[in-house]
Amino acid sequence: MDNLGQNNDVMVGGRKFHIETAFADQGKAITSTIFLDGQVIDSREVPSSVEPGESAGELIGSAHREAITDLEILYYIDEKVKAVRHAASANKLGLVFLQKNLYTEALSQFNLALEIDPGFSDVFANLGKTYLMNDSFDDAIETLKKGVQQAPHFADVQNYLGIAYLYKEMFEQAVSHLEEAINLNSNYIGAYYHLGVALLAKSQSENGDAQVTTRQMAMECFDRAEERMVNRQIANFESVMSKVKEQDYAAAINDFLLSKPKDVLGHFMDVENEFYLKFMYGGKGKDDSFISEYVAKLSEIISEHPEYADVRNNMGVANLIQCRNLFLRALDEFRAAMKINPGFKRAEKNLKLAENDGKGFLILLRAILK
Repeated sequence: MDNLGQNNDVMVGGRKFHIETAFADQGKAITSTIFLDGQVIDSREVPSSVEPGESAGELIGSAHREAITDLEILYYIDEKVKAVRHAASANKLGLVFLQKNLYTEALSQFNLALEIDPGFSDVFANLGKTYLMNDSFDDAIETLKKGVQQAPHFADVQNYLGIAYLYKEMFEQAVSHLEEAINLNSNYIGAYYHLGVALLAKSQSENGDAQVTTRQMAMECFDRAEERMVNRQIANFESVMSKVKEQDYAAAINDFLLSKPKDVLGHFMDVENEFYLKFMYGGKGKDDSFISEYVAKLSEIISEHPEYADVRNNMGVANLIQCRNLFLRALDEFRAAMKINPGFKRAEKNLKLAENDGKGFLILLRAILK
């Protein structure tokens, strides 16, 4: 195969990124990897097969250009969101930046969201998580404590505050907030894992019956986490669980504290935020292939995790968007029929009916996407 890879530096958003694109999996896929300061911030893989008359270099070049364009679109959207000052969009964009470990940009968007809407509870959780993933534990605690005051019944805020205290080795406080997260959401599996670590650490300073009771509670949390943890690739999870079973509790706690919050918390399955932003601000609203790829990703997640309510909700929205694009295309066809034959009464009737009755559907979709 000719031209087996491309790589170059790109200046976007005042940052210098390095992008490498090459064949992977013995030519069955093309992978584009984006680096910033030597760290991977994004990687994408697309299936590939070289058709007759098509060069490998052309395929790699196309994938490489697409990676650069997507990065440029992301920073274009960054400027658009700052201009329109829409809190929900700023929060979504902050999550996209956080997913790519672009902490400065994530913090900027989350702070913008709070500036626009100081009561936006989700943002406190996301801002606190960003500080956590950047090892800024004091800033995380300060932010999340404000979040608890704003939304004491929001499980994510309680969970992240508990994790922040856990990494600060303030185990009593960690236990308190992680227990509250589970009280608010009994299916919060990640919180069970972190509560198990916090209880185990707390038991190290106890004696007698108190120590036995606390350790038993920790074991129950670990059992629940191990039974239902979807992603076991999080940092040191298997190592911690192995040492817990060997009753080497000090080593288990140490293994957890050696893990980085960004490796424990940085596993995102969300594909909705980037889709929403590109749809609303990136000129992808009428791109059928873009929407079809999004639906395919959602279908893949649903087949693996059919119980994820948020993914089902996102699929419903995506289906409405597909209906919207078909509806707009139908209007274009009625208008084309009228242009060809201005006296075509049936097309005129269909166009009027669609324009009048379709307004309600478009208003509905705008309300859902707002």
